[in-house]
Amino acid sequence: MKVFIDAPLLIYLNTMADSRERIPYENFYIEILTRYKAYTDIIVLDEVIYISWRKYRVPYRVSIEFIRSNVLPYVSILSLGEDEFEHAAKTMLEHELKPSAALHIAAMANNGIHLIASEDKEYDKIPAVKRLWIE
Repeated sequence: MKVFIDAPLLIYLNTMADSRERIPYENFYIEILTRYKAYTDIIVLDEVIYISWRKYRVPYRVSIEFIRSNVLPYVSILSLGEDEFEHAAKTMLEHELKPSAALHIAAMANNGIHLIASEDKEYDKIPAVKRLWIE
């Protein structure tokens, strides 16, 4: 089964310095990678780099290395193109999703993915998508 990994999980893994606080996120990430074939898209990687810097002041080079060593070897990157744009535009208007979330939904739909690992409850608006998060 396939799962889409959204930015929040990766941002937490990239920015949490306290190992005790990181453990639940590390365990969840490992569980996701063990149980599912994981995917994401380039917008998620952009969000990880930018939000890690803007909110937590993690230097770009640190975030890039985190992605290279902890994401790219285990998570496939889905392409975004005109088909995803059209699907996202429809989703934004029907479900009032943010553009980036709608693009993630479009990439998922076009690749047969119905699970998303995200703390963002906005995805609960989409009936065809089941959201997974740390309990």
